[in-house]
Amino acid sequence: MPSLAPGVYRFKLGRDTAPQALPPEKVLATLHDPFAQLVLGVSKMPTTLRELLKVIDALNPSEQLPRQRSFVVADGGQIPWSEKTRNVARQFRFLITRSKDGALPDLFVSTSRDIDSSTTFLQVVGWDPSAGAFQFYDRREKAWIWAGSSWDALEQDTRGRGPFDSHVNGALNMKELKLPWINWNSQAAQIDSALAPDDPLRKEPVWQAREGAELLEREIIRPNIERWTDSRLKHRTNGSAIERFPELLGQILITTTINLIASPDQSSTVRSGHPVRLPVTFFINTDALLNVLGLDPDISVPTVDGGIYDNCLQRFAVAVTDGTERFAGDTHFVFVVPEVAFEDIAILRRLLDQKIISRKLAAALLMVDFCNPVFSPRRAALIRYVPATVQIAGADDFDTALAQAVEAGAVASRPDSPEQEFLANWRLSDETWRPVFESRIKAFLDAISLKVRALDDFSEIFRLAESRRREFRRRPLAEFRLTTPVTNIPEEAPFLEFAPDASIRQKV
Repeated sequence: MPSLAPGVYRFKLGRDTAPQALPPEKVLATLHDPFAQLVLGVSKMPTTLRELLKVIDALNPSEQLPRQRSFVVADGGQIPWSEKTRNVARQFRFLITRSKDGALPDLFVSTSRDIDSSTTFLQVVGWDPSAGAFQFYDRREKAWIWAGSSWDALEQDTRGRGPFDSHVNGALNMKELKLPWINWNSQAAQIDSALAPDDPLRKEPVWQAREGAELLEREIIRPNIERWTDSRLKHRTNGSAIERFPELLGQILITTTINLIASPDQSSTVRSGHPVRLPVTFFINTDALLNVLGLDPDISVPTVDGGIYDNCLQRFAVAVTDGTERFAGDTHFVFVVPEVAFEDIAILRRLLDQKIISRKLAAALLMVDFCNPVFSPRRAALIRYVPATVQIAGADDFDTALAQAVEAGAVASRPDSPEQEFLANWRLSDETWRPVFESRIKAFLDAISLKVRALDDFSEIFRLAESRRREFRRRPLAEFRLTTPVTNIPEEAPFLEFAPDASIRQKV
C-alpha cells in the first residue's frame, strides 16, 4: 500500500483496489461507533496508544468512556527474562477497553508493548449500534484505515481478508477463552517475570492496572460475542424467515474458527506418578453436547501419567521456539490443542432458544463424527443440504425438511457416508436418542481411558494432538511461533483423526 496523507480511508481488502479517502463528514455519516464519532470524525489523528488514550480522556463529560480496563497477553510471557532470553520474541500485546459506567465496552484497542510507537501495530474495534456490528480500524503511518464491519466478514469478496482472517465470523477474537487462558495474564499465571526488572514498561499505568483474563473472558469477550450473535440473527430475520441460514448453521458443522485449550497443569509439575489432566474438549464437544444439549454420559476427565507424558515429549522432541531461540519441552500449560470456538456455541444456543432447530436435530448433526469435534470433513459435508432460507414456523418443520434433503442425497451414498450416519442418528426415537448418544460418548471415552495407560497408545493420541495443531498453524489465526509447541513430526505429514472406537487413522 502506498504512503497515505494523514486522514481516514476506507480500504476493504478484497473489495477495494485502493484506499478511498473519507472526509470527516462522511465518517460521521457512515460510522457510528465511538472511535469514528468521537475521534476520527472530528479530525483527531492519534498515532500511538498514549495519544489515543489522551484524546479519549479529554472528551466532553457527556461523551466520555470513563472506565478503562487493561489486559496483557504474550505467547512467550512465561519464559522468564534473563540475559540469555532477553531477545526472545515474546509478542507482548495489550488490549485496552473503554466503556461507560455499568455498560459493555464499546471501544477496544490492541497494540504491542511499544505504547509510544507510531510504527507498531495499533488496531481499534468499535461497536456500532446503528450497524449492529463491530467496525474495524488500523493505523497505517499517520493515516487510519477503516477495514470494514463485522458484516464484511461474512461477504464472499471480503471474507477471510484483512482483519477478517482472524475475526473470521465478525466477532471479537480471544483464542484462549477458557481456563487456563494459556498466554494471558490471569489468575492461572501472572505475566511478570518475562520483563526485565528495570523494564520501563513496569511503570506504565496500562501495565500496572492489568487485570486477569478470567475477567476479560467473563465480563467482556463472551458478552460481546453474544451481542454480535444476537445482532446477526436479528438482521438475518426477514419477517417469518431467516435468510442465509447456511452461514449460521455452518458454524455448527464446519470449523470456521477455533479456540485454544490446554491442560490446567503446568510443565513444571509434570512428573512420573502424577496425573496430567487432558482437556475433555479435545476428545468430544462437551460444550455443545453436554452443556447445551444436556446429554449426561457417565464420564470423567481423561488423565495420563506424567511419566508417560514426559516420555512423549522426549519421543517427539517437543520444544517451543520463536524461530531463533529454542527451548526443549512443552508450553507453560501442557497439551495445547484446538477446541470448538465459543462463538459457535453461542450460535447453537440462539438457534435452540428461538426454536429454529430442535435439540434432537442438533444432537444428530453433532454426533456425526463426534469423536473429532474440530476439523471434521464428515460433519462439514452436511452443509450442502442446508437451505438458504428457513421459515420460522417451529423447529419441526426445518428438522423434517433437512432430514428429507439428506435422505434424497443419501440414496446412492455408501453405508459409511456422513449422510447415512446422520440419518441413523435422526431415526432414533424421541425416547432413545439421548441414552444412545450418551452410551456412544461413554464407550469412546472409556476406550480413551485405556489408551492413556500405555506409552505407545498415548503416543498415537499425542500424534493426533500435533496433527490438529498443524491444521491450526495453517490458518491466519496462528500468528506467532510460540503459541503452540513444535515436534519432530513434519508439518506436511498426513492429518489424523479418531475413529469412534478410539483408534486413530489417517484422515481421508
